[in-house]
Amino acid sequence: MFLTDFFNKLKLFYKKNANLIWLATITLIGAITRLYGILDLPFTDDELGVEARLHYTTFSQLIQEGVLCEGHPAGVQVFIWYWSKMVGYSELALRLPFLILGILCIPLAYKVASKWFNENVGLFVAAYFATSQYMIFHSVVIRPYIPGLFFSLCMLWYWSKLLFDSDYRWKNIFLMGLFGALCAYTHQFSMFFAFLLGLAGLIIVNKKYFWKYLIACLLAVVLYIPHISILIRQIQIGGVGGPDGWLGKPTPEFFIVYPKYIFHFSRYVYITVAFIIGFYAIKNIRLLKLLWKKQLLALLLFLIPLLTAYFYSIYVNPVLQFNILIFSFPFLLLLLFSMIDDKPDILKKGLLLLLMVSMLYSLIYQRKHYELMNRQWFELSVKKAIECKKTYGEQNVSIMLCMEKPFLNYYERKYNESIKNLVYVETPFTNKAFHALVEQQQSDYVLAGNLSDLQLLMIKEKYPYLLYCEKCFTTEILLFSKHPSPQQINYTPLYNFNLSFDSIGDISKKEYFMIDEFPFLKINDSRFTLLIATVEYINEDTNANFHLVIETYFKQQLIEWRPIDTKNISRNVNEKHFLYIPLRYELLFKNSRKMKDVYVKIFLWNPDKTKAVKPLNASVTAYKDNEFIYGLVECLQ
Repeated sequence: MFLTDFFNKLKLFYKKNANLIWLATITLIGAITRLYGILDLPFTDDELGVEARLHYTTFSQLIQEGVLCEGHPAGVQVFIWYWSKMVGYSELALRLPFLILGILCIPLAYKVASKWFNENVGLFVAAYFATSQYMIFHSVVIRPYIPGLFFSLCMLWYWSKLLFDSDYRWKNIFLMGLFGALCAYTHQFSMFFAFLLGLAGLIIVNKKYFWKYLIACLLAVVLYIPHISILIRQIQIGGVGGPDGWLGKPTPEFFIVYPKYIFHFSRYVYITVAFIIGFYAIKNIRLLKLLWKKQLLALLLFLIPLLTAYFYSIYVNPVLQFNILIFSFPFLLLLLFSMIDDKPDILKKGLLLLLMVSMLYSLIYQRKHYELMNRQWFELSVKKAIECKKTYGEQNVSIMLCMEKPFLNYYERKYNESIKNLVYVETPFTNKAFHALVEQQQSDYVLAGNLSDLQLLMIKEKYPYLLYCEKCFTTEILLFSKHPSPQQINYTPLYNFNLSFDSIGDISKKEYFMIDEFPFLKINDSRFTLLIATVEYINEDTNANFHLVIETYFKQQLIEWRPIDTKNISRNVNEKHFLYIPLRYELLFKNSRKMKDVYVKIFLWNPDKTKAVKPLNASVTAYKDNEFIYGLVECLQ
């Protein structure tokens, strides 16, 4: 009798609070996905950049040297500056506010989706927030994206109370304006989000409440006034694109890759989401009459930032990346799940579970998220440098870690070690200068990290034996040795072709001489392939020019022309030199299925028909490459 009453009460409690129980469970799962491994999670490149700008003594110095030079609004950097004064500079301490906001975004997204449509839609949106790599990654890094998303959702919540509920209490008016201003202080695209949302409200607001709504918008503008001078200065500096920036112009392929990324490049997620959308779109087709205005608004508020960033990146300055779309991304989720009705039934809960299971499976096993997050090369390379110093002796290891000096300084402070690094981002080397640096080394070992493939090949000329290789996100960490060792790594090439020019004779009369050509499938069916073309030569004149070229064709169209010439390499006359072209094909192709239509040509180009450069030997070698190199934002296959 007692058990029967207990289970009846439990059943009644669940019935009354089912959605809250589901939301609590989803939020708990979201907290676990963010907190898992957080104690050992190293800083990313961008986070080290934030940390490097925390060591200013005055607020004025912070603005001048830590904000104006960086390009983002001052909000997050100023907050972290004050926060670090209280908690210190450890990874976990600095990340704590972002973790909290990342978790709070889950129930907040539920409330917004419930306000726009219904609580079932809210649960599906919250489930996506809890299990998506897109959201999880930005919840654990010290960048403006998760604070901007949180403020965007807060503004959207109070905007919805004003526009949908006509609840124009002064509290709601003030909070909408406040969170609109916070969006503007956090990121340019969260500011754009606030602007579009405010503009949409001005268009659809009931005339009866127009002035009250306008006050909320004007409050956001007034609160932002202190930052306008900073915004103007940053606009004058420019962005991350252009001739001196690292971000290139997007191509139409972005509209294919972005949807794949947000659904984990996983067929399981594609099928699950497509079934949910399709099933409820057909089942509840009559709801369109009631929902189409909100659906259209959600579509526009997602598409306008996307298209604006795309065309701005093409015609003005490249800015389009996945992360800047995170502020408007909730509108896409609202649109996708909007046709789910508000009736509670077991099918919805089953599909909700299926969505979370497919997202978690793809996150952990297909995206390898937690493995990749720990493959940040900065801390790993410093740990390896300290280990090599202790193992081989400081004077017997040349350390070449191409990172910013403040980044290395952070780890020197963290581990209380001094590291004599020979290569920094701030002092780039020409090919000749780097080769000279390698030749100057008297050590038996070289530890390299984040060097170019050409620089690694130059090291290998003098240090031919590889003892250690750690594949990381964006690069590799390698330990080279002058002498053979039982520890050395011998990679079996996927392809190897050698050519001696002794048997060919004088080729100086030819402008072009083909070394090798082949369909890409001859060497590998994966885009993660490193192809190395090499020519050994002797020159009688360092000014004589001779080119080694790799041409890559896709469907018979030339898409990459990559040369290197002897002028950039030759140092002394009548000495043997090497021309190298290393090419990672994951840089050119984002889908391995395309490799079946790829064709490669490797040749010598002698435009002046000079006889002063005499090729001796040529080789073409291919190896399996680093599948993790851009794995946090690209497919791992």
